[in-house]
Amino acid sequence: MSLKIKQIDYSETPAVSEIPDIRNTDDDCALYVGDNLSVMNQLSGFLSGSVNFCYIDPPYNTGSKFIYNDRRYSTNDPVWGSHFAWMEFMRPRLELAKTLLADDGIIAVSIDDYEQPYLRILLDQIFGETNFISCITTCRSNNGKGARGNIATNHEYIVVYSKSKSAKVRGLPDLDLESYNKFDEHGEYRIDGLFRKKGDASLRTDRPNMFYPLYFDDLGRVFTENVIPGLKEVYPVDSQGIERRWLWGKDKATAESWKLYSSPKGVVYVKNYFDRSKRIKPKSLWVDNRYLTERATNQIKEIFGSKVFETPKPVELLEDLIDSHTSENALILDFFAGTGTTAHAAFNLNKKDNGNRKTILVEQDAAIDPSHVAYENGFRVISDITQRRLDWLVKVHKFKYIRA
Repeated sequence: MSLKIKQIDYSETPAVSEIPDIRNTDDDCALYVGDNLSVMNQLSGFLSGSVNFCYIDPPYNTGSKFIYNDRRYSTNDPVWGSHFAWMEFMRPRLELAKTLLADDGIIAVSIDDYEQPYLRILLDQIFGETNFISCITTCRSNNGKGARGNIATNHEYIVVYSKSKSAKVRGLPDLDLESYNKFDEHGEYRIDGLFRKKGDASLRTDRPNMFYPLYFDDLGRVFTENVIPGLKEVYPVDSQGIERRWLWGKDKATAESWKLYSSPKGVVYVKNYFDRSKRIKPKSLWVDNRYLTERATNQIKEIFGSKVFETPKPVELLEDLIDSHTSENALILDFFAGTGTTAHAAFNLNKKDNGNRKTILVEQDAAIDPSHVAYENGFRVISDITQRRLDWLVKVHKFKYIRA
């Protein structure tokens, strides 16, 4: 398959009109090369308020010798101490990200313990405290790594904010098929909750019209009338003998009695039927072997031949993050593109659900140190690494992208 790249030479800072708009093409991804602050400023000229989801994995400021600059320390700031330089670096980029986001857009930022509190402060100031969605904790390693305080750290965070209250977290597909362990003519289902009301306003006196007899048989079928000989009668009375009430009135229970199930002892439940379109609320703790850094490293070695980037994220982590936080037609931005994992994840999701997600990547053309393994593998600037994954996707899959 021939490589599809539309090359545009920006020897000078390009005018806004010269930057290609991926929304007007049939491409899966646009890769913009240059300082992300400059590029996003230009993109804001025609993409302001258009991005549905932004994910970034910025420098964590660990002081390590990575392929990119991970040392931004201050020495004398009276308020923020050594973190001020990193905050100064991140602030204008986050402000531009907010400009690019749609009103219902969401931003998710990977970070570790060192800068997480300061990232939260920045995001509170820029996006507003009330637009905080979650701080997801992800397990990055089963064994952990050495850290201060003699604690082996095996987690990172993904801090999530919305641009406004109109944003909605889409949720993850309900894939717990084993729990749907019963079947009837309406499909697979599981027993999901008591039909007898619990808690506040659950007494017979609270809703007298919801206190009535139900009838059940040995097959678990439930009826609102004693229509078959041998049916057993049950009222919404709890184990303490207190008269409660049902969840539904009798008319609704009659019309939808097929959604009810009774145990042999007459405990009535509501059936929860399996629906492939159903989504469940993501939890704040993400623990899955698919999210481990070791998995990401293996993926990098498969694509690049060696570990040319120190801090990759597994494509499955990004798939689940994108899938749970935005729609199948989302415009996605990653302005710390790294190895291009975000575009890979969005493309994989499109193949799974026939979506039309498009990804905008931004990566700098900073020179790679000759002593780095990436240089030894033929990469001269960091964006070369990003482009290599995109080229790999073109070769292995029907992937299309533009580069500017």
